Amino acid sequence: MRPPPTMYLYVYRALTSIMLLLGCLLTAAEASTLAKGDIERMVDYFYIVGEILPDMPVYPLFVRDAANPDAKPELKAYVFESIDFAPVRGYSAKPINVLILTDLSGNFLRVRLLDHKEPLFIDSSGTQKLERFASQYKGLTARHVIEIGPFNDPGLRDETTAHVKGVQQGTISVKAINRAIMNAAAAVANAKLKSGGDENITAAVSPALTKEIKEAKETKEVKETKDQKLSATTEESKPLNTSTKSVVEATELKQGTSKDLLASPVNEKTNKSDAANVVALAGPAKDINDGSSTPVARAVDTETSQQPSLNVDTQSTTNGARELTIHASEMDDWITSWRSRSVHIAILLIGLVALSVALIAQLRFSANPVRMRRLRTLYLLFTVGFIGWIAQGQLTIVNITAAIEALSSQGDLSFMMNDPMAVILWLFVGVSLLVWGRGTFCGWLCPFGALQELISLVANALGHKQRRLRAALDAKLKWIKYAILVALMTSLYAAPSLAELLVEVEPFKTAISLYFVRDWPYVLWAIFCLLLSTLIYRGYCRYICPLGAALAALGFLRFWSWIPRREECGTPCQSCRHRCEYQAISPVGKIDYQECFQCLDCVSIYQDTQRCYPLIQIKNLSRKQSI
Repeated sequence: MRPPPTMYLYVYRALTSIMLLLGCLLTAAEASTLAKGDIERMVDYFYIVGEILPDMPVYPLFVRDAANPDAKPELKAYVFESIDFAPVRGYSAKPINVLILTDLSGNFLRVRLLDHKEPLFIDSSGTQKLERFASQYKGLTARHVIEIGPFNDPGLRDETTAHVKGVQQGTISVKAINRAIMNAAAAVANAKLKSGGDENITAAVSPALTKEIKEAKETKEVKETKDQKLSATTEESKPLNTSTKSVVEATELKQGTSKDLLASPVNEKTNKSDAANVVALAGPAKDINDGSSTPVARAVDTETSQQPSLNVDTQSTTNGARELTIHASEMDDWITSWRSRSVHIAILLIGLVALSVALIAQLRFSANPVRMRRLRTLYLLFTVGFIGWIAQGQLTIVNITAAIEALSSQGDLSFMMNDPMAVILWLFVGVSLLVWGRGTFCGWLCPFGALQELISLVANALGHKQRRLRAALDAKLKWIKYAILVALMTSLYAAPSLAELLVEVEPFKTAISLYFVRDWPYVLWAIFCLLLSTLIYRGYCRYICPLGAALAALGFLRFWSWIPRREECGTPCQSCRHRCEYQAISPVGKIDYQECFQCLDCVSIYQDTQRCYPLIQIKNLSRKQSI
């Protein structure tokens, strides 16, 4: 005897669940770095590129004196990739890589975006937007405080502060680029620009830099005679868990006790890079007691302090002391993101509370079918208009793939904290998945799904009715979304480039995140998916959506069957099954919760004496008895 089609569907769901779990155990591939020849081409052969330093992945750049071509080249700059020092993850949970070229004083000579996987900017036009953002750092220094403004920001800058133009719909991405640039530059500046540790460079060091190194070493020799004075000076002002160290001593500590960070930055980049979030490149600072020139630094103990960054400040003096304070704290970005969206967060929370009350009191909410349809339509408008287009809260399969990739590379989910709307919605969806199943998100909180349903309502009002497919065909078509999901999960580690293509099956980015302002193939696909809903009720959601498949595959986590049923449901009553637009009720009256969108139509029918057959029988029997 051949198994029924539903048996195959259950097997498919089980395999999909296994794929989701296995994805979290996979190890992501390490990012590659540029070769010396690539660096030479990128600097237009203006510099002589030295050999990569043995203790850290940095290339020294030299310039030959045109007046004296026989002289040894002079060290002028360093070039390095941000991913080797600060593998900051963007919205996709994949590190963003930036090429950074700095002179010996920490000034940015060139900043170029090398690689990213940000889903909203994966096409050529989107990449150009991020490239233009990164190019704004040219001419700035590692001492600037960077303020990311809106996309139309005038971009004002002075000696201490620089306003850079943001990218529309790319707040998370540009913040990640900013942290990658500033954190990586800080790590190199702290280790190389003033450490006196350039003896490993394969070309001759310039006399100016040699003199600078010599002065730094002499500073260290006199440091011991000033310990008491420095302690007395800094004791009153230093914060909890701080210590006073000279730049040379701090550098030796960086190269000694924190050797894991600089000696093997590629191997330890994920766990160690945050220690260089905020560092200081200190020039000679006058001691307040004797007027001598001694670098003074104050560092937060990153092992015991709750602050996520290393703060080093330098006292300003008249002899040109330089203060380098890099405000690139990831936690600061989180706080800024949540505070700036406090109004959106409040509105979203009110909407989620209202939805929870309606679903908990489902019998009362659905008792009047006309009122229920009106309230549901209003909530769908709220979902599309506010959650989708205004608050940009469209959840997507990219959230799941990004989380899997982050966890599989021994990372965490902290990158999601920059998107408060997604965090709140995922927490709510996670809880509702345990209580009601997939339907809460797919039926009420998905902006693209809500847009499909609203279009269907308009089509119905104009007299156009969707076609209802045969049950056997409907069951087979529902396999498509699971096949897409399995292919996507497999390609994450088997063919990452294919995964980037498969996520475009979701038209959410085009229709919701980018307001249909995108290349025509993506817009055409989004329009097709919307028009499909006028032919087959929410056809994309039921047959294609990989996010819906992922939530349906996790349907086994649901605690109970919440839709009320009677013994007569299915035999003999078929009223709910024939009226279910999602075809999620079997002929025997059983609810397929993995395909249920929680529209509450069947709950309304359950208590309607005009549509529920058992209630109609009871009503007729009462009339006969009264006669």
